[in-house]
Amino acid sequence: MAHRIYTYNIDLKTRQSYPHYLGEWNYVIPELLFPLFSANPRSKGTRLYFERESGIVALRQFYHLLAETYQLHNEKAYTEPVDTMFSFLENLPYDTFVMDATDVFNMNEERHSDQAKDWAGEIREMAELYKNAIAEQDLSFLSDVLKQSGHASFLDMLQYDWINYGLGYWNEEAYKENGAEIFELDQRYGLKDNKGNILVDPTYDDIYNFTNEGVAVVMKDELYGYLKDTGELIIPCQYDDAFDAFLIEDELFATVMKQGKTGLIQLKTGESCIPITYTNLEELYRGLFNANANGVYTLLNSKNEQIIPGKSDFPYEFQYPDLVFKKEKGTALRHYYSLSGVYMGAYPEDVLRNISNGYYWVEPNKYQKKISVLNPEGVVFKDEIDRIIVLDNYSSIAYLKNKAWYIYDIRHQLMRLNGEGVERVGIDALNNYMPDVFIVTDKGANGLYDALQDKWLIPLSVENTKIEHCQLEFLRITQGAQMRYYDYNTKIVSPLYDYVCEGIDYQTQFLCLFAGDKMWILDKERQIREVSNEQMGHLHENNHALRGNDQRYFLDYYRNWTQRTGEGYESYFDQETLYAKGRCFARSGDMENAIRLYTLGAERGSVRMMFELGSIYTMDEQFQNIPLGITYYEKAAMEDSAAAWNDIGYLYQNGTGYPKDIERARFAYQKAAELGDGLALVNLGDLYFYGHVEQDYDLALDYYKKAEKKRHFKVENVAEIYYQKKDYTNLLRYLRKDYGDTFSAIYYGILYDHGYGVNQNAKKAIQYYEKAMSQGQYFYGLERLLYYYKNDPAYADYEKFKQWIAYAEEYDMEVSEEYK
Repeated sequence: MAHRIYTYNIDLKTRQSYPHYLGEWNYVIPELLFPLFSANPRSKGTRLYFERESGIVALRQFYHLLAETYQLHNEKAYTEPVDTMFSFLENLPYDTFVMDATDVFNMNEERHSDQAKDWAGEIREMAELYKNAIAEQDLSFLSDVLKQSGHASFLDMLQYDWINYGLGYWNEEAYKENGAEIFELDQRYGLKDNKGNILVDPTYDDIYNFTNEGVAVVMKDELYGYLKDTGELIIPCQYDDAFDAFLIEDELFATVMKQGKTGLIQLKTGESCIPITYTNLEELYRGLFNANANGVYTLLNSKNEQIIPGKSDFPYEFQYPDLVFKKEKGTALRHYYSLSGVYMGAYPEDVLRNISNGYYWVEPNKYQKKISVLNPEGVVFKDEIDRIIVLDNYSSIAYLKNKAWYIYDIRHQLMRLNGEGVERVGIDALNNYMPDVFIVTDKGANGLYDALQDKWLIPLSVENTKIEHCQLEFLRITQGAQMRYYDYNTKIVSPLYDYVCEGIDYQTQFLCLFAGDKMWILDKERQIREVSNEQMGHLHENNHALRGNDQRYFLDYYRNWTQRTGEGYESYFDQETLYAKGRCFARSGDMENAIRLYTLGAERGSVRMMFELGSIYTMDEQFQNIPLGITYYEKAAMEDSAAAWNDIGYLYQNGTGYPKDIERARFAYQKAAELGDGLALVNLGDLYFYGHVEQDYDLALDYYKKAEKKRHFKVENVAEIYYQKKDYTNLLRYLRKDYGDTFSAIYYGILYDHGYGVNQNAKKAIQYYEKAMSQGQYFYGLERLLYYYKNDPAYADYEKFKQWIAYAEEYDMEVSEEYK
């Protein structure tokens, strides 16, 4: 069973509501919509309320950040659904969003009103993260939100098929709502706008649903007509039956019935387009109709013109993308026609395939063993074909016949290559970037041929041992042991290189070029730039972008570069690459190489690598050198490294490398916190929680709450503080955050045992105590279980009492005298 949240639009004072629910979502508010519900979230009873206008402003700011980050402002796929979404939200009539999460609250035994209040608080906390991201124009503030979503990026989320940039979250009936609402009074129906103003008095026996075009069928005195959502009666009630309006070439039409007969009318004029004389009339495809007159079918258009001569005993059928056919009794053959009525011949179903410009090819079938091609008149003009290459964006075809390949230009209706056959025609992946271009092989020679222009882009030559697609509009030409590239856009063939492959950084590079001990990049400005020593590390770090032979060639080149450069080759790496490679060594356990690279980076002033060295020398037993580690920490701290200050605090707190000094530890943690370190806030909270300084739960709680805003949580400690403060409402809120189910059971046991913040329930208390004892040893939990199983009349059970006494003995837990 799905547990859903429902959202509505209401007037907070009058309680009027928009006629549709706005959206329904599983469990949580969608991440892309969260700012919409950041404006004054509050609960009343079991529902949550939000200010609409301020929420829309926040959502617009968030979407502006998304569009800026991912460069979406000019992308139609983004702007259209997003504009629709905001138009929908801004045209809602009422001032408040209301959210009903009863379905979700039913999953928990706590009072729904309490859960609603807690959730409003959590929404306020989460809203701060979005506000920070918007204020700083930096989505990294939402990295944890993104991780929990399961998406790789917010762009991935936006582009996810059904989400449709956020529009998919909303009820389609709502955002396509025309603003008109059907209402009933004394069993009569009328129409009013979304603010309650009456557009049509309640005089109709029925008003059916409006179509997307804003037209509804209406009934009065058992006759039917058509009404616009503006209240205009466009066709008076005069027909015995009427069906939903539909568009044909931007004009509205409808099928209607009179005296048992059906026809087609145009709603703009009310005129009959197809006479109301047919037994049945059904649209087949885009303005073509199967007109049934007493079991005999005719194919008509909306002008009442007969498309296909003659009549049929069966309804005409449509075959995508642009054919119709009719059946005949006693045969599997179907008579095919174009949409304009040209007879294409008799074939089995599903063997005709569209080419372009009215041409079709026929798949082999039981009536013909090989492929044939039909021209727009339905005449077979090529037959006995063994294979054929037909591509959506090509206006030419290639086909194999009698062991030779031929190319035919459909658009110009000409054989190409002088009508001569060649050994092989291929496309590789060219069709995506170079329409009507073929790789041609003949007599050991290879070339690139443009069929529409009847032109060799790369002349047929035996020197070209291979031509293949490389990257986007670039081809790779192998000539012996060397290569050239061909740029389709500029029609340039490059000089010879030892190797050519696609670029490593697809955002800035088209190609990588190699010759001898040099490497070049063809960048996105089509400039060839030699790769410097300083760039090699970054390229190597990203070599995963290459595949197969390309990656192997680059790695061989890189290996040779390191050998030519000598032991100091890593000194050329930029700081980012040094750090990344150091991290890679560290993760694999190769700390010696990690230290070597971090040291190089630290000597060049990298604060991050100073910190990493400090961490290794103070925390790694094998390489421990605490004085040296402190030196690096202090250097990093002097450069405002928050993480270094935090670790210095830890060293002072534990007397590692420094004399143990809680005051200095607190100073270091505070410095780290001021620099934005969330873990330092947790450590400050711990000082006050555990009494390393004078115990102060209020200060501890304050630090823990600040840490939460930076996504560092100490849920168990916060729960204990609320328990000690007897703030059971907030305690319950934090117990629900025990997602790992590691500590909350003992608290639930106590709460249900004594009725703190919940209804007293001994049965639940016992269940939670037993669960807690399965996770750890709690003296209080043990004592209460012994009490219940020995002294409580409703739960006394001597066998269970003995089991818990045995538990106490097993774990060496002291029990009260009365239970011994």
